This record gives sequence, C-alpha cells and structure tokens, in this order.
Amino acid sequence: MANEKLACRLALAQERGGAMRSLIQVNGRGLRVVLCMFLAASLGACAKFKPVNPLSPPTQATPEQTTERERENQPPKVVQARPNGSSPQQCLVNFDDENALEHIYSQARSTLAYRTSRIGFGPLQMCDPSKHSDCWTYRQRCSKYDVNVDTIGLTHFHLSMEAGIECYTLPDPGDGLGRGFGKLVDFKCTDVDWARTPRVLSSHDQNQWVKVWVSSPENRAPTSFDMESIQVLPDTSIQLWFRKRDGTWWFWPELKAGSTWNIREYVRDVSEVRIRGTKAGRASSYVIGSLVIRD
Repeated sequence: MANEKLACRLALAQERGGAMRSLIQVNGRGLRVVLCMFLAASLGACAKFKPVNPLSPPTQATPEQTTERERENQPPKVVQARPNGSSPQQCLVNFDDENALEHIYSQARSTLAYRTSRIGFGPLQMCDPSKHSDCWTYRQRCSKYDVNVDTIGLTHFHLSMEAGIECYTLPDPGDGLGRGFGKLVDFKCTDVDWARTPRVLSSHDQNQWVKVWVSSPENRAPTSFDMESIQVLPDTSIQLWFRKRDGTWWFWPELKAGSTWNIREYVRDVSEVRIRGTKAGRASSYVIGSLVIRD
C-alpha cells in the first residue's frame, strides 16, 4: 500500500542521512536553516502504520469554540450537497501528485508551498487577494472534484521531500523562479524534477492551521465530502476539527503521531476539516503523510 511504502522510504532516508536539513531562501534576504525531522528512530518505521482502534467519538464544539474557529477563517455560506444516488469515490492525497505540484508556484522546489494563483492562462504567481479571485496551496483533482489543502493565516506550508536533501542548486534552472533543492552528482549539485519528487506535508510550526476542503472544478463551489483516514507521521500529534453541513463543529483534541487514524465513521458529509498541532508552540512541526477522501 502507498502508506506502507511512504513509511519505508522515510525510515531508509533517516538511515542514510539522518534528519533532513534544508537551506531556504527567504524572499531574497538570505538563507535560514530549517530543521525538518520527520522520521521514525528505527527500522520499525517500515512496519505498517496500524489503524488505531477504538477511536473515541469526537466532541462537539462549544459556542465559544465555534466562534473562534469561524473568526480564524470564515466558512462558506453555501456548501453543495452531493447529488442523490451518487457513488462517492475514494481518493488518496499523499502530496505526490505531479499535476498538483506543477501548479504550485516554483513547484515548491525549496519545500515552501506558497498560496498560488494566475490570471487567465498566464504564469503562476504568488497569491495576491487584491487581484486574484482563486488561490490555492495544494489542489489535487480526484474523480469528480478537487481536493484542496490550504494554509490558514500564513502564506505557505512545507512540502518536504521524502528522499532527503543533499544540496541547494546554484543558480536557478533558468525559469526565473529561484533555486531549489537538488542531488549531488559527481560533487556537483544538480536539479531534480521537483514535480515528480515525493513529498510529505509539514507545518510551519504547531500553531499553523491547515484546512482541507473539496470544490467543483468548474466554479470552485465548496462541496460536501467524507474523510476516511489521516496518516500522522512521527513525532508530533495533531488536533483535528471538522464542520458538518449543518454548521456544527466537532473535534478530537489529540490524534497521536505514528498512526493512521480511521475516522470515516464520524467525518461524513462535512464542508471542511482543519488540523493543527496538539500543543501551541513554534519548536516543532506536525507532519502529514496522507489523507483519504471520498468526494
């Protein structure tokens, strides 16, 4: 299965190189070192991430918590229901989709997945809400709809490369979009195909909210969906919130890392899912290996 392969690739990457370290250019003002530690500490990471059972039912949010969630990011006023008699199809979102990565500004070549947009058929640009009506971070086409994984508040999250980072390319590959991470070949840093490089989602820190929602590819109208599972990689646990189409919010305060959580019994016919670290803080990030959606 894809999730088992992901865990094995991560564990082997740790054996070969330890924690991933990446040099990231920050808006042309120099470099900063970002330590990305995603991997399990032993070969046991190659074992299957076992689903956690039983999963306790989620808690319904209080009116105060609901107000807080909706103040952070206003939910849509209208969410399309799936047609009666439709057969929702399962969709694996593991952040490896080539088309989705191609449509992120600079293909997240430095791991920074910026909110992206374009005007007409023009070049991809970083999102500017004052002139762009449709912005996205990671958007993957599934059977009928698009699955959107977006950042709330910040301009980006990280799509870190599973195989590890060996070097930082100099100069950029000639497309004007800057440098990215590469591979050492004969002691020379060479470009990789960034859109075909397997990724995992890593938050900027534990405080960052990431939002998952589904939309129509024709008009971007939000559409209800189910989330079947979420794979939380070591070592940071998450909290998971979801909003039903009736407007009520529900949540789990902690889904522990190192597990694939089967949540299909509860996260059905929802308008959005939000995740963040269990604890507030900037010392570490949470890492998501995959989501399974039914659209």
